[in-house]
Amino acid sequence: MYNIFFFSLNSYAVVPEDFLYEDALGVICKEGSPLQEDLRYCLSRGYLESDHELNREYKKRMKKLKLIKKKKLLSSQKNWLKRRENKCTSEYELAEGGHEAPIYLLDCYVQEKEERINFLKNYR
Repeated sequence: MYNIFFFSLNSYAVVPEDFLYEDALGVICKEGSPLQEDLRYCLSRGYLESDHELNREYKKRMKKLKLIKKKKLLSSQKNWLKRRENKCTSEYELAEGGHEAPIYLLDCYVQEKEERINFLKNYR
């Protein structure tokens, strides 16, 4: 007879898409509102806009680079994605249990993407 034990070490990854308002681009953001729903709409909008800009900037930069620089940028991008996920997940976990956790997660992703966009614009 065999005993089978199942256990999990946080097997569920927290991703911003779990908390996004998909219609955020069609809603006017209420800047400065203290309401969590408004904050999430603003952050969702920022997330979706920065995601679009990041992808556009990355593609534009890759078109202009020579092969060696493309490989370096690709490697850098992969490392950045891992660091971003770890950092933002950590911020979410610090607020776990609170209603602010999704806001911290989305805000982290938006800030990280904006920094990466600036990095890509200056990458030569």
